[in-house]
Amino acid sequence: MLFIILMIGMIITLIRLFDLQCLRFEVYQKRALQQQQSVQRVKARRGRILDHNGQILAISSSQPALWSDPGLVKDVNKTAVKLSRVLNMSASHIKKKLYNPRNPSNRFVWIDKKISDAQTIAIRTMIKKQEIPGVYLKYVHNRIYPRNELLGNVLGFCNSEGDGAEGLEYAADKTLKGTDGYFVMRRDNRRKRFFVPEWVRRQLEPVDGNDIYLTIDEYIQHTTEKELDKAVAKYTPKRAVAIVMDLRQGRIGEILAMALWPKFNPSDRSTYKPGLLQNFATTTVFEPGSTFKIVSGAIALNEGVVTLNTKVFCENGKWKATRGHTLHDDHSLGEVTFKDVIKYSSNIGMAKTARKIDKYTFYKYLLKFGFGKRTGINFVPAESPGLLSSPSKWSKLSMVSIPMGQEIGVTAIQLLSAVQTIANGGIRYQPTIIKEIETSDGQLTPEAKTYNYFEPRVAQNGVISEKAAKLITRAMVSVTEEDGTGSRAAIPGYTVAGKTGTAQKYDPEIKKYSRRKFVASFIGFVPASDPAIAVLVTFDEPKKSYYGGTVSAPVFQKICEKTLAYLKIPMDAPAGINETKRER
Repeated sequence: MLFIILMIGMIITLIRLFDLQCLRFEVYQKRALQQQQSVQRVKARRGRILDHNGQILAISSSQPALWSDPGLVKDVNKTAVKLSRVLNMSASHIKKKLYNPRNPSNRFVWIDKKISDAQTIAIRTMIKKQEIPGVYLKYVHNRIYPRNELLGNVLGFCNSEGDGAEGLEYAADKTLKGTDGYFVMRRDNRRKRFFVPEWVRRQLEPVDGNDIYLTIDEYIQHTTEKELDKAVAKYTPKRAVAIVMDLRQGRIGEILAMALWPKFNPSDRSTYKPGLLQNFATTTVFEPGSTFKIVSGAIALNEGVVTLNTKVFCENGKWKATRGHTLHDDHSLGEVTFKDVIKYSSNIGMAKTARKIDKYTFYKYLLKFGFGKRTGINFVPAESPGLLSSPSKWSKLSMVSIPMGQEIGVTAIQLLSAVQTIANGGIRYQPTIIKEIETSDGQLTPEAKTYNYFEPRVAQNGVISEKAAKLITRAMVSVTEEDGTGSRAAIPGYTVAGKTGTAQKYDPEIKKYSRRKFVASFIGFVPASDPAIAVLVTFDEPKKSYYGGTVSAPVFQKICEKTLAYLKIPMDAPAGINETKRER
């Protein structure tokens, strides 16, 4: 009987051994390897963001940090006292970090994310002497923005894991972050790790992220922000935007500056709240008001329904456009030329002119100008297409409202892109904020080779004729003359083509346009005879004054004056545009 029991036991043992060593060998071998080895991740360096001159706007660095596994801390009081002698914090504060009665099972807590080199040396000595068990050093990657608020809203920031969370950092995250590497270490039964030479092949070198060179010029960005800040302090708007676009050959469409207010400092996110950090230049939609008249005027001139000398009766400043809707002008104009309709920003004159154009034809022009769709500016998240409804949904009032900048929603970048089209003789170029992308060793990336960052990209050919573009430019120059609505945008030595805008904001509560809330704008390009830059300045709900010619035009003037001097653009006045030549 005993023999039978022993035989059964041996058979069971053999079956178990066969199961372990033959049938389930790979399972247990894998489990053993997992217990004996530790895979250590090697973080790839995140790429830099630089302006087009190579000035660093964002860069990553490794920073020693201190953390703890509270479950392995033997004496909380003793450990807290020892650490307080090295760190700039009290023992009681450290003790609260090491032991939280509300979460006693917590196995990870940060003690200090930023410690100095001297503190690191002192703590490393204590760790080696096993004086503070359960406390460890770790190098974390910090993102540094050396220019602080400069371009902050556009750059965005990275989260605690080093991934892009907002702005350009988020939109270009895959390009910037690179690919992490790893290496394998041996681990004994006490979980102590050590390197094994024969495991050298079991590692992967990290691939650092790519560097992104922006079209932004640090000096022009600083100048633009400074001038915008001065006006903000004076008029205290809800928000403000100023954009400078390059129009020089080989650089058309490049954004030289994009200033936004309220500002954001990615180096100090204490005031940050999710959803509040937006790029107002590309996401915020507004009715452009009278700045849109240059688009409508260009269409009318291109269609041949008017010339600059066509007489338009502006009804002495008051006109019943449709039943129940009366238009008013700030200037009581009688019969004036179409050029003066633009110069004095007549709502009545523009509405009368636009009525001569078929609404479907007008709509097609708006699409060519880029309204109702995204501009495609690269690496800028959440760009809005604006608001442009189909003509089939337009009312009898639409061809009165839209030509003077109501009943249509645009973004700042869309409006500037449309004005750039006029400056470029009817050719619309895609705006861009990226100059080039390079690998960490200075080579062009495959992406950069595919997408030519060195040549302007045409978005739409033949929006209007070159002749029509020159004609509307002449009208825009008259706006900045001494008696024009934009005279404060005039720059000595240069001919300035521009347009003011004072748009009433629609109030959904009272279901009509507000008499208290306005968007004040000025947009244009200079020199008018050979455009080098286009600039847009807009203030949402400014106080004290709300006229574009009063609030925005002086900011435009200062930005352009300093930028033209910096870029060494030759003056074109008094010759300017040949005003003696008349088009009939």
